[in-house]
Amino acid sequence: MSSYSVEIIFSDGTYTYTFPQVYSVSDPKEGMKSTVHGGTRSDGSIVIPGGKRSQDIVVKGTLFDQDGYEDLTTLMNTMRTEVTTDEATLTMRHLQPPATWVNDWQYTVRRSDEIEFAPSLRTGSQKYSIPFLVISY
Repeated sequence: MSSYSVEIIFSDGTYTYTFPQVYSVSDPKEGMKSTVHGGTRSDGSIVIPGGKRSQDIVVKGTLFDQDGYEDLTTLMNTMRTEVTTDEATLTMRHLQPPATWVNDWQYTVRRSDEIEFAPSLRTGSQKYSIPFLVISY
């Protein structure tokens, strides 16, 4: 089994932020917003096609401190500052040996909610979760 380095990068034109220690990324799932009317007397149904369904990407990871509480609080504040609600590009890429970065996907997104930090005393690590809404793909 081979090992790869994978990065998730957020870039809004002002800041470029590489998410640290990501352990979960939900890939966007394309789908249709269809209305289905089921029959009351038969086995059939009528499907009225709609537009494309909104797509979400959720990035989850862990921040680890190097020098204690103050370092972890600084990492959290940096994330709040650099991962804005402005329109941005979210890229997932991996390192192809020997030294070439290959993009797996890239979407134009907008952060759709607040950055969620799990309850913690900030004395070693801090889990985070950030939802993004895909604007164009």
